[in-house]
Amino acid sequence: MLKLLSSFSIKQKLTMVILLTIFAGVVLIGMFFMGYERMQSREQLVHEITVVTKVSYSQIVAALAFEDLNTLQESANSLDYDYTIDVVCIYDGAMNLKARSFPGTSRAVPCPDNPHADSTGFLQDKYHHIEDMFSESMRVGTIFISANMDYVNSQMQRYFYMMLTALGIISAVSVLVAMVLQKAVTEPIFDLAKTATSIARDRDFSLRADKISDDEIGQMVDAFNAMLAAIQQRDLELLSHKSELESKVEERTAELKAANQELEAFSYSVSHDLRSPLRAIDGFSQALLEDYADQLDSAAMGYLERVRMASQRMGVLIDSMLWLSRVTRQEIVTRTVDFSLMCEEVVRDIQDREPARTVSVTVQPNMSLRCDSRLMRIVVTNLVDNAFKYTLYTALPKIEIGCREGVYYIRDNGAGFDMRYVDKLFGAFQRLHSKDEFEGTGIGLATVARVIHRHGGDIWAESEVGAGATFYFTVPSDRF
Repeated sequence: MLKLLSSFSIKQKLTMVILLTIFAGVVLIGMFFMGYERMQSREQLVHEITVVTKVSYSQIVAALAFEDLNTLQESANSLDYDYTIDVVCIYDGAMNLKARSFPGTSRAVPCPDNPHADSTGFLQDKYHHIEDMFSESMRVGTIFISANMDYVNSQMQRYFYMMLTALGIISAVSVLVAMVLQKAVTEPIFDLAKTATSIARDRDFSLRADKISDDEIGQMVDAFNAMLAAIQQRDLELLSHKSELESKVEERTAELKAANQELEAFSYSVSHDLRSPLRAIDGFSQALLEDYADQLDSAAMGYLERVRMASQRMGVLIDSMLWLSRVTRQEIVTRTVDFSLMCEEVVRDIQDREPARTVSVTVQPNMSLRCDSRLMRIVVTNLVDNAFKYTLYTALPKIEIGCREGVYYIRDNGAGFDMRYVDKLFGAFQRLHSKDEFEGTGIGLATVARVIHRHGGDIWAESEVGAGATFYFTVPSDRF
């Protein structure tokens, strides 16, 4: 029933509720009155049979005492006063049948051999009245009256038809009244639904629902209008913030564009203006060493060598800085790559470059990664190169490359570092070891961090001095 009503409109639901309520009320009232009328009719039948029996009691007792069969027959016939009585049987004291009403008619039913086999009362659709007749405290006979319930049933049938007629009339009148009165309930709801539909279609939150009443529906309309006002105010604020944000974005974009232009100009200047003086310093120092070696003492020769080393190191730093700048600006083009194969190729290149070293390297098979393969190779190269570098003084160097639950890692058993300085690890030109211990410019890990961050991932490290280091990084697969 609830599922059926859910597909109806509110107007139809109200009409159905009214009709069903009235129908249930009329049916219950009709059933009550039908039950009451049936009980009254049965009581009336019992009363009538009892009364007529008492009226004929003395006459029947006298006729039984004198064995006056004609009088007994007349008494039996008088007790069968209408069609309600099926049969009247009169017995003497020895339970011999002496008289029966309407003998030989098709309506009469047989008299029982022993009327006392049943007791007075209703049996199925019959009523049996059994009464002993006494004369001076001596039972002289018994009267048996069997009555049918046809009259009571016909009365119930008439009541049933009356109930159906009343139900039809009341339902018709109720529908007419409901059609008039339900407008007071449905019209505010229809107006509210119409307003909500218009707002959903046109996205116009300036519309308001009309308040017609002060009942619960009116309160709902007030709440609905208050919600619309709040949404409208929020949209105005969002529009204002959007304008401010667009203005700030344009301003920041212009600043970023200017910064990029300055960076490009700086890169050009570094690439061309700084390299020339460095090449001149290195070249003239080499010329002095080669051409005037016999005129210079050992101290001067040492100074010139240090000048050359410093200029060459400055050139390496410039190259590293330019490389970091290019990585930051390079466009990312992602695809799914065989990360295990990439790591194996990088390890093989480093091993070919340092054939004298024996390092145990384990690469987890079947690793795949969605990334920019060129930039990710830079990451792997720097991290694996660091692992090789910092295991230089380890007796049995080991490197492990793998992935667990989407987190990739490169682990070594090399020198490690102090975790107190982990915040400096990925900064440009930051070094946790001196150049006398391990060579480097401090650009490699900064480059790695920028590549990972450009992929939308994260990178971190865990280490212990003398117990190796592990670098972890993540690359979200749905970033691009």
